[in-house]
Amino acid sequence: MPLLDGKYEILAEHPLTTGVVRFDATTANGEPVRVVWYELAPEDEPAFERYRRALRRLAREDVADVLEVVSRPGARYVAWRDDRGERTPLPADAGLAARLAEVGLASGRARVRLGSGGPRIVDLPFGAGVAPERSPSESVAPREPRRRVPVLSDTAMSWTIAGGLLLLAVALWAGGFLLRSNDRLVSVPEPGSASVETLGRHLAHLGLQLEPVPLASDEPAGTVLALDPAPGTALRPGRSVRVSYAVPPGRLAPATVPAVLGLSAAEAADRLEAAGLEVGHVARVHEAAPVGVVLSQSETPGSTIGLGSEIDLVVSLGPVPETTFLPQLVGLSEDDARVLASVAGLGPDRVVVERVDAVGAEPGTVLTQSLAAYRRVQLDDAVLRLLVASEASTPANGEGLPNLAGLSEADARALAAGFDVRVSYLETSSLPAGVVRQSLQPGAGAGDGPLELTVNVRPVAIPVPSVDAVVRRPHLRELPYVWYIEPGIPEQTARVTAVTLAGERTVVRTLRVQGGERLEGSWRTTHPGPVRFELTLNHQPYGDELLVP
Repeated sequence: MPLLDGKYEILAEHPLTTGVVRFDATTANGEPVRVVWYELAPEDEPAFERYRRALRRLAREDVADVLEVVSRPGARYVAWRDDRGERTPLPADAGLAARLAEVGLASGRARVRLGSGGPRIVDLPFGAGVAPERSPSESVAPREPRRRVPVLSDTAMSWTIAGGLLLLAVALWAGGFLLRSNDRLVSVPEPGSASVETLGRHLAHLGLQLEPVPLASDEPAGTVLALDPAPGTALRPGRSVRVSYAVPPGRLAPATVPAVLGLSAAEAADRLEAAGLEVGHVARVHEAAPVGVVLSQSETPGSTIGLGSEIDLVVSLGPVPETTFLPQLVGLSEDDARVLASVAGLGPDRVVVERVDAVGAEPGTVLTQSLAAYRRVQLDDAVLRLLVASEASTPANGEGLPNLAGLSEADARALAAGFDVRVSYLETSSLPAGVVRQSLQPGAGAGDGPLELTVNVRPVAIPVPSVDAVVRRPHLRELPYVWYIEPGIPEQTARVTAVTLAGERTVVRTLRVQGGERLEGSWRTTHPGPVRFELTLNHQPYGDELLVP
């Protein structure tokens, strides 16, 4: 089936309005998505960029089912997670409507799914009231519109590279929409030693669009540093290839990293966007700071980095909850149990005592406790309920049903032998374990009807694991691979494919081999985790897969 932007498999295409098409598609993992594709006039691009930022912010706040929003030359679209449930207009009095207004979107055309957690946005077309750019007096900080490829070319070579790439990008953009529906696939070429201009012409010949990304480097100006998607990836004509190329250090337009420590996560995102930067990975940890406050940032405030770079943040989950535990109190006197509760941090107002008649129990002793012994509980929420024995209950005639409150189900059944016992169960931590209610009063006989007992089975607390998050920036790794081709095999085309942990497949190398040769090499990548290498000869699997950690 045809691919959209090289990653979404198209199932159906539905033209909506002029320049707007909806695709029913699936991701590489089979997740259904709705991709809304926009062909925009140049004057609409700033508004779409504000629309993209607003949707990304709503997605980070987990109130919008947005998989991704893409805005680059020749590819501007929103991928919504496909929702099969009922979609309704957003109620005007919903709190989410006010949030949409804050990020510059109107709620009139928003469609939501209503659930127990409130409304959740599942569709919001571009043009649904995108607010204009704020004036300098209203903005957090004055800034120019974001530039995807900011190059300060104060040398003739930089001007030559930037000008040539601009002409290529304009020429390719003109045919992008027509090529989008082409089912023919082409492969991203190997750059080799070609300059970015030569590679751009090669991409144009294949029908692919060039998205240039300048990087400060000591390599000769114009040297191709990286391709995204990687060489060998199958794409439909009209898709974009991000080409990172070298420019002399100091030629990139700089951005100054603002200080966001102590701000809320939302305020930090606004300040970074105002500086031309974006929020990267966000880790949340327990710390002695209010919930939601930024504790650290990956780049030093005041340092200079390239526009559009991502800044990783560490955000506070608040102080670690204070915990306590109690020893076994059953069998102790009420006074001793209160003293031990006080030592555990539970004052008199946090201890509730209920007295019951218990046959055979020493008056004043604890029969059950609501907080299980030696189990950690949060001190702020802990309330201890004690069931304490009063005078033993004995029927006046010495016969009949005793008081069963506080006894286990087995003991209660033994004492109620001869009765028609019917048991129902509770699971609550606010009541002691054992019998908490009996339908017949003490002294009743077996002929007075069935005996209904309510027994509380204390739920077992599931511990919540604590997570220590470490923010790691991607780093370049070189992963080796090697196969031995058995003698006697005629010359064939060998293809080495790398498969990442997320299932992303990349053709690493294509060459001619024959029996007796050793196929050896390495792949440079920033993908984390293990990588699996596969080898095919003339498109047929050969040898064992190699797993590199």
